[in-house]
Amino acid sequence: MRLLFTLQYLGTRYAGWQRQENAIAVQQVVEEALTKMFGAPMHVEGAGRTDSGVHARAQRAHADIPFEIGERGMILGLNDLLPRDIRITSIERAAEDFHCRFAAKTKTYVYQIWNGSIADVFAWETHAHVAQQLDEKLMHDTAQCLAGKHDFRAFTVITPEVSSTCRTIESIEVTREGQAVRVRVSADGFLRYMVRRIAGSLIEIGRGKIESAALARALEPTFHEARWTAPPKGLVLWEIPY
Repeated sequence: MRLLFTLQYLGTRYAGWQRQENAIAVQQVVEEALTKMFGAPMHVEGAGRTDSGVHARAQRAHADIPFEIGERGMILGLNDLLPRDIRITSIERAAEDFHCRFAAKTKTYVYQIWNGSIADVFAWETHAHVAQQLDEKLMHDTAQCLAGKHDFRAFTVITPEVSSTCRTIESIEVTREGQAVRVRVSADGFLRYMVRRIAGSLIEIGRGKIESAALARALEPTFHEARWTAPPKGLVLWEIPY
């Protein structure tokens, strides 16, 4: 039986979602909890490969279980086995051929910035701190040049491990609530570091360090790399609808 899980996690202590040989990843911890529950080796496939230090509000993952357990009992049992910075929030049955990554309609990331002269201790793990005042309206207006289908090669690693660096951003918004500034990006897919480099560029524009035209120039074929990469702790995998 194939099940679709929704998970939350703080990525601070983990080397990202994907299992690794020399570091603890969220995927490994979840697989170990499922293995204890069912008494057999279990594999979990994630919908998004969040990097080291990146968080998730609603990561999606699927797994094939050998026998049925009631939804409430399974959620409670798994959360008892998991550390407190990883939570299963919902479970639902999926078709046998369902794949959580390929079936996703879109993915939404939110980059969170604490924009105050003093960092807030309660936001420290999940927000990047920028002490200098940001112009969120300028950031929002400038970001609209990224909407639509573009080649985002400048916003990823120098040698990306993908066949194409073209992606379609469906919406991008920059909003403020008090001292919290959020960059929300929804797209058909993301490249490694893509949202962090978009956020880093917008932060530099918002604090007046670079001109707003620099963002559009980063989409040009002659532009090599968007060098302003925001720290991972501000990034949250927010939503993956099906």
